[in-house]
Amino acid sequence: MTSIVYFLIAILALAGAGLLLWLDRQRSSVARANREVWAEAQGFDYRESDTKLRRVFRRAAMDVPDHVEVRDVAFGDYDGAEAVVFDLTETATIVAVRRKAASQVIVDLRHEDVLAPAETDVELLGAMGPRVMFSNNLEVARRVCDRRMIALANAAPPYVEVLWTEGKWALGSMPLTNDATRLDAALDVVRRFADLLRVLPPSVDPQDAPDPRDPHGPTNAELADEKTENMRDKRRREALEQSEYDPFGRTPPGPPAPARRSSPRPPAPQQQGVVPPSVQSPSVQPPPVQSPPVQPPPTQPPPTQPGWRRPGPPRSQLHPGDDQR
Repeated sequence: MTSIVYFLIAILALAGAGLLLWLDRQRSSVARANREVWAEAQGFDYRESDTKLRRVFRRAAMDVPDHVEVRDVAFGDYDGAEAVVFDLTETATIVAVRRKAASQVIVDLRHEDVLAPAETDVELLGAMGPRVMFSNNLEVARRVCDRRMIALANAAPPYVEVLWTEGKWALGSMPLTNDATRLDAALDVVRRFADLLRVLPPSVDPQDAPDPRDPHGPTNAELADEKTENMRDKRRREALEQSEYDPFGRTPPGPPAPARRSSPRPPAPQQQGVVPPSVQSPSVQPPPVQSPPVQPPPTQPPPTQPGWRRPGPPRSQLHPGDDQR
């Protein structure tokens, strides 16, 4: 009998769990349908979930545990600015509008009934109507608190609980809702809040090293590179120093040749009348002297003998007998 009772209790518990799961799914499907219909009316696109938004937004209402998911995302262009509307499961509905430029100054404007920010880098500035402002730079935040900001703080509906800035975005949070009227009002409030934050100083990105060719670069020698004119004069001086050995510049300058170490030589023996080779002057070769032609010795006539006659010169073949004349 007892086992039958336990069995009936288990069946009832299982049926109740199934009913709750079905109701939750029906409610989720209805919520997705309502958000999708509102997105189409605004000209937005719709997405069931998104994992990147948790890494982009981390302050104020986005400071939630990691298991909280982003659902029912509607995104598009609203009045010339990028806008995103999404839900944090069982937490809040978030409206975000992108600003023109990012700023490191944080402005947190929340309703007086909402708890103070959990972040430690912001301080209380003061109250504006039913809302209280916090900021990490009170001097800049005071310049933001003009008449238009005070009018927005008084005119914003109380269900838009927190308005804050984060990087290039202005955001607002309210309890979970799919009411089209509340979504439209929240989107308009966040858009006006983003417009009033144009006076915030933009973030300064780290700059690269200055270009040495820029004549308007910094003049501090520790921050600026060498100018083009100085580099050109420096090269000219170096080239002039290297080309001093050639005043006409016919030989291109080059790196100086390394000095050659000569091994010491033993001293040459000094001999009388011998001049060392390093001292001898170059020898001059005298012009060759032509010797006079050698004349053959005169032939002595043989002694005269009786009956001997000296022979005459040979006769010419052209004029015979001319030698007898």
